[in-house]
Amino acid sequence: MNRRDFIRTASTAALVSSVSAVSLSAQSPSSPARFRNLIPPDRKLRIAGIGVGGKGSTDLLNCADEDIVALCDVDFKQGSPSFLRWPHLPRFRDYRQMFDQIGDQFDAVTVSTTDHMHFPITMMALERGKHVFVQKPLSHTIGEARALKEAAKKYGLVTQMGNQGQAGEGARLAKEWIEAGVIGAVREVHCWDLRPVWPQGIPLPTPVKEIPATIDWNLWLGVAPERDYSPLIAPFKWRGFWDYGCGALGDMGCHLLNAPFWALNLRGDVRISAQSEGNSEVSAPKWSIITYEYPARGDLPPVKLTWFDGGKLPPVPKELGAGAKLPKGGVIYYGDRGAIMDGTNYGSSPRLIPEEKMAAFTDRPAKKLPRVTGGIMKDFVNACKGGPAPCSNFIDHAADLTEMVLLGNLAIRAGAPIDWDSKSGLCRGLPSASRFVHKNYRVF
Repeated sequence: MNRRDFIRTASTAALVSSVSAVSLSAQSPSSPARFRNLIPPDRKLRIAGIGVGGKGSTDLLNCADEDIVALCDVDFKQGSPSFLRWPHLPRFRDYRQMFDQIGDQFDAVTVSTTDHMHFPITMMALERGKHVFVQKPLSHTIGEARALKEAAKKYGLVTQMGNQGQAGEGARLAKEWIEAGVIGAVREVHCWDLRPVWPQGIPLPTPVKEIPATIDWNLWLGVAPERDYSPLIAPFKWRGFWDYGCGALGDMGCHLLNAPFWALNLRGDVRISAQSEGNSEVSAPKWSIITYEYPARGDLPPVKLTWFDGGKLPPVPKELGAGAKLPKGGVIYYGDRGAIMDGTNYGSSPRLIPEEKMAAFTDRPAKKLPRVTGGIMKDFVNACKGGPAPCSNFIDHAADLTEMVLLGNLAIRAGAPIDWDSKSGLCRGLPSASRFVHKNYRVF
């Protein structure tokens, strides 16, 4: 075994160890009082981008006033917008080589890759002492989300997930209004989105022998099983395949479910049932309807939350009037004394319905929650310079939100209702579902 093969094997072994060693017991939120490896407020944060095409490109633009020092992407065609924008920076295909060769030259990383590579990259960054901003969903599996939460506690570094709505005003207003009892106790929530906008419920595509010269296919596959290249997987349509993505729910759940999760404290034990069409061992379904049933949580009553995607929609609220139509995505909270609707994908505009109630809603609850200025990336950068813990850090928010989202996929893939025991991280009475809580990692 040569040195390169040894490093690759050791790296994958470390991933398995990271997941298997972590306790699966649920933890109550507790941010570290002080982060390590902070930089002075008057110095620019040195950032390396991993996955710099598409969303990764905009993530770097959102922190371009800091010091971007390196770019890494397995597909140089996808990464070309960032390469052209910063032509003088070193470029890498393999994030491990970047850490090994210039790891002392950056303080933080952005991780904007396929879902299945979030965990190995993020875990390596934390182990190397780097602050991490990673796109949603935080991880590919529930086991990974819990492992990253524990790693964030262990290493004391700044972490943030890229669910933009958590930095916005809308999520705070919804939480403040609900906690103030504006619509009474909330007992039901509907969330919906029109995704997927890529194929789902399909078999694996026929492989193509010729791989584009711009992509390192082995590195793209990463920890996923070895498979021949297909343009119907990379670079865009991977989300619909379980080996790489988390389907429509995984793509938008961390946005649309974010405000309800936060406002209603949707953590802990939960019963989940799912309807879907086209789910298989390899592909997420064409559509799904997923129902989460949470028991009482402290002073909060039991609540039922239902997710709709793939063209399935909840009933139109009577408060909207005859002939009304729902927007493309949104959330509706039903309380004992009224309803709140947010017709945006990021929870940015909650309103009482019907509109007459909103117009009369002049005596509003005090704004008690801290506000974020400058967006979710600025929130991350400020924390790296000694500011407050980021709003979607792994410990307080992102890992538990991602777990909630991925539990919906767990119900889809298990093919039966699941009774989630949060403390043990197991499905009561359905041990076969555990194979979707964790996964195997390929040495690459």
